[in-house]
Amino acid sequence: MAVQDLHDGECAMVERLGQVQDHVADAGMQDIVEDDAQRSARQRDALAQIAHESGAQTGDTTNIWLRAILDDADNDADTIARGPLRDIALAGALRKGKQSQRVSYETAIALARKLDLGEAADTLDGMAQATQSTDTALAERMRQLAAGL
Repeated sequence: MAVQDLHDGECAMVERLGQVQDHVADAGMQDIVEDDAQRSARQRDALAQIAHESGAQTGDTTNIWLRAILDDADNDADTIARGPLRDIALAGALRKGKQSQRVSYETAIALARKLDLGEAADTLDGMAQATQSTDTALAERMRQLAAGL
């Protein structure tokens, strides 16, 4: 179930990050969002493989937490004028998404380790680290935007 939830979250990111990127004015933020969309596509596919290998089906679970955060990002895009304030708000919304993903990855890793699924746990750990790297990049860009850099 944890892998299915993560898979749907990565599917949501792939589906929605293009829209977020269209709403961002800052080139640095656009690069981060584009990289994140590519990372999410890779992780979506890897999660589908992990689910398949464990006998689970993907598409049966909705990651309501992450999808709600992405809805919040859409609301920011609709209500804040294009520019640094919107970019900061969108960076914050995406960081909320990264936090939800981090918690979900940590849970899936713990479950995989408990079930002695070492290879899956290692793959999930790599995904968690990539998610953390994106969060760090978003945090830094948000600081730079706030400073006018």
